[in-house]
Order: sequence, then C-alpha cells, then structure tokens
Amino acid sequence: MNLQALRSFTDRSQYYDFRIPKINDELDLSHGTILYLEGITVSFDGFKAIDDLNLYIDAGELRCIIGPNGAGKTTMMDIITGKTRPDEGTAWFGQKMNLLRMNEAEIAEAGIGRKFQKPTVFENHSVFENLELAMSSNKNVLPTLFARLSGEQRDHIDEVLEVIGLSEQVKAAAGVLSHGQKQWLEIGMLLMQKPRLLLVDEPVAGMTHQEMDRTAELLKTLAGKQSVIVVEHDMDFVRSLQSPVTVLHQGHVLAEGSMEEVQNDQRVVDVYLGGH
Repeated sequence: MNLQALRSFTDRSQYYDFRIPKINDELDLSHGTILYLEGITVSFDGFKAIDDLNLYIDAGELRCIIGPNGAGKTTMMDIITGKTRPDEGTAWFGQKMNLLRMNEAEIAEAGIGRKFQKPTVFENHSVFENLELAMSSNKNVLPTLFARLSGEQRDHIDEVLEVIGLSEQVKAAAGVLSHGQKQWLEIGMLLMQKPRLLLVDEPVAGMTHQEMDRTAELLKTLAGKQSVIVVEHDMDFVRSLQSPVTVLHQGHVLAEGSMEEVQNDQRVVDVYLGGH
C-alpha cells in the first residue's frame, strides 16, 4: 500500500463499516426516559453500598445527586458505566439497551460519558489537540499519525470550544489553564464523543466562585441536548443549577424534588443537610 492510499485509508473523514464499532440497538427514547435503574443492589464484603435503588432520568434532564459520604453515589455511577456489576436489579439505557449486558467500552460507545472529579487532560498538548484526541475515532497509531480533520469535525471542535468557553485559549497548552478551565476542557473532551448521558462528579471542587458560576451556566447549557447527572457536595452550587435533586442515603433514594423541597425534608436535614 503506497503512502497516498494509506493516508486515504486512515483519514478520519473517511469511514469504513469494518472500522466503526457497532451498537446493536439505537437509543430508544420513545418513552421520554433515558436511564432506568430499578431494584439495584450491590454488596461489598457484606456491606450494601447500593440497596434497592430506583432512579429514572429523563431525556435532556439535568439532575443533581447529593448525599453524605458512603451514600452510594460513586457506586451508582460505576454501575451506569459498567465498572461495577450489581447483585440484583436492572439498568437500561433508553428502552432497548441493557447496560448489564454491556462492557465499559460498549457503554461509552453507546453514548454515556463520565467525568471524574480530578481533571485528566493532556497537559503538554494544546486545547485544540486535546479535543481532537478525544474525538470518537479509531485510536490506533496509524490513523492518529495520518489523521486529517474533515470540515464537519473542525466545526464540531469549534462548537465545543464555544460551549466550554475556551475559544480564546485554543492554542494554549492545557497545562497552563486554571483548574476551572481544565475541568471545562475535560467536559469538552467528553462532548467531542457526542454523549447522550453525561455523568459529572463534583465538578466545582477547588474552583473560584467565578469559575463555579461559569460551570453552572455550562451545565445548564448542556441540558436539553444531553442528559446530565451531577454529583456534588457544594449546596450553593446545587441551588444555582435550579434542577431536580435526588438525595441518596445508605444506598437508596431518601428524597427527590426541588432543592427547596429536599432541604425542607426533615429526613434529609437529619442525615445530611444539618451540617450544610
């Protein structure tokens, strides 16, 4: 194969059926719900980290998950992303995709993205290059080496840069960004993969108040296009999102409603908000 043919084969604007991972079922949102967790129970060495958890997330919804340490928030996200298998219960992505029959890579490919608390960006690469590297594509060496962006892919990067507010930093190395900007860049890297459900773990830890306000606006902007689950301890930030809140305690749902409703629920005050 000559170099020109090799470049054509590895050009990311060219797609070949055998190079594209297959998901058996398209995401079916005909009932308006994107995530169903029902009767989920997980035990670790006899301790129930999740205990008969029922959670439903609507398409395009922004939902906050709060609760004390040990309430099961991280384990819940591990189940959704395939890192942990429950002992009991069911987990569905839309109407047709059984998450419990899919591995982590298949779940990510189906459209579930997860952002961990600590940002993990390529610090020696530019903001643009970070977004480019995160794009859904064949990550083998040759495609990366000879990759050429299509106009549509460049447009997508520009769109994400605008959403995360880093258009002016496009050529800057990720390592020189502020903590908040790195968090936004990592959210942008997930957006490059066009997720339908985004899990965001404590996004404002260590941020300035200005960065927190910008992060709230960013997450509210994403809602509608994606479903977003935010796990957070900062109650001022949760209030600023103005979204439905689910309170977890001892691995199950203790309360759900608006922030005003849950903060006036005596059970929630007793187990969590009394110290907030």
